[in-house]
Amino acid sequence: MRIAIAGIHIESCGFTTQLTRLADFEVKRGDEVVAAYPFADWLGAQAAEIEFIGTVTANGGANGPVDPAVYDELEDEMAARLSAAGPVDGVYLDMHGAANVLGREKAEERWLRRVRSVVGDAVISGSFDTHGNISRELAELVDLAAFHRHAPHIDNAQTRERAVRLLVDTIARGAKPAKAWVRIPALLPGERTSTAWEPGRSVFGRLTDVIVAYDLVDAAMCVGFYWADEERNHAAVLTTAWDPEAALSGARELAGTFWAAHRDFGIVADHFGPWQQALDYALTGPPMPLFISDAGDNVTAGASGELTYALAETLARKDVTGAGLRMLFAGLVDPAAVDAAVAAGPGASLDRDLGTGGTGHSVPVAGPWQVVRLLTEPATGDTTGALVTNGTVDVTVQRSRVPFVDPRDPGFPPGTLRGLAPADHAGYDVVVVKNGYLFPSQADAAVAFFMALTPGGTDLDPGRLPYTAIARPMYPWDEDFQARLEPELIPAWRKSGPAA
Repeated sequence: MRIAIAGIHIESCGFTTQLTRLADFEVKRGDEVVAAYPFADWLGAQAAEIEFIGTVTANGGANGPVDPAVYDELEDEMAARLSAAGPVDGVYLDMHGAANVLGREKAEERWLRRVRSVVGDAVISGSFDTHGNISRELAELVDLAAFHRHAPHIDNAQTRERAVRLLVDTIARGAKPAKAWVRIPALLPGERTSTAWEPGRSVFGRLTDVIVAYDLVDAAMCVGFYWADEERNHAAVLTTAWDPEAALSGARELAGTFWAAHRDFGIVADHFGPWQQALDYALTGPPMPLFISDAGDNVTAGASGELTYALAETLARKDVTGAGLRMLFAGLVDPAAVDAAVAAGPGASLDRDLGTGGTGHSVPVAGPWQVVRLLTEPATGDTTGALVTNGTVDVTVQRSRVPFVDPRDPGFPPGTLRGLAPADHAGYDVVVVKNGYLFPSQADAAVAFFMALTPGGTDLDPGRLPYTAIARPMYPWDEDFQARLEPELIPAWRKSGPAA
């Protein structure tokens, strides 16, 4: 059995200005692709009977739209390596589902079409993110699709393992399962659909029950990618089964379960609201430390991480700055400030602004700032950030768009938190982080939490983002309409396209 491996894995925010360059991807090629996956652990002795062939995988984390020239270079190299590998029985694709290439749509579908042009009818199985998209075209192009069932994605490894196991089993069987797909006219962010809260916990929890009840091969549910403006962005269900009627029945039940709860998906925090309300809440004396999410500049969803909106608004509140609260604003992306701090050294004063501003939601915040200490990435020892203070608040500035989390946070696959600039948050009363819902290590550290609905590229207020391409009607923009939730049976792919 010969299985090729490829993939492009990135969550691209379409409402931010930064462009994803080649240097923003972690690119693996050939044997290093194969070495990245514990196939022996997943498949046991069976792994020794399979020839795994690495082509190209590119992981860009969460970022802005991809430079078209960069995407084309990666796709062309992948296709060339895949062609050079010769005939394969199957392909494992390590994907996300929310890539966006500047000026284009349907990046994953294009990648899959290129793979199909090389491998023809070979079995294709992919692993995907709940916050990606299952378009009808994607459902046509793949044979199997394993999506995360948890958000935060504590099942990263399990999702990839399931995609590979299903691929191997399907190749061995010598037949392809039936697929049933249904579009759900809702587009919701992870900050409303986290499986750590209801109704997300129960809705996504139905997946395993439905798989057992209808004897499915697998079932996938996605919420779509909220921060990009494409027609394919919406919630969806995809089921696979050896019995077509079982696939249809399972998809119908899961879509109905989601839609029955769609109005109940609220912000996944006990306390949330605009930034000024977050500051008001901090003054009420909640249990400390209080973590506040600057959700409109969420780097884990592709925002720039450079907005100073929350910092500037806080410094303008004399009741807050005079309250004696120790406040840490963590993860402000400002490479120039890091360079200045490195050049000046700990203890030095920086007579400079923080943040770039110029976005309509952000202005540079004036100094002077004192360098408290430099921050190094645990894995490499490289200086990736600095802790600075103006005597009122402390700020970590960093080179990369990476969240302020523990390097071992289970919400992220090993090795994906590149450029971490960790600082000790012990002793702080308030910690402001540039993400939406809290990741496991943050939740463990927080005693109280407030999700601030700030403006920015990952704004949680749909009325402040310029959507034009999403297919209407769509909840939450539209409410009074009848959803059509009847699943469609999608035949297995053939060289001439989907079988009739």
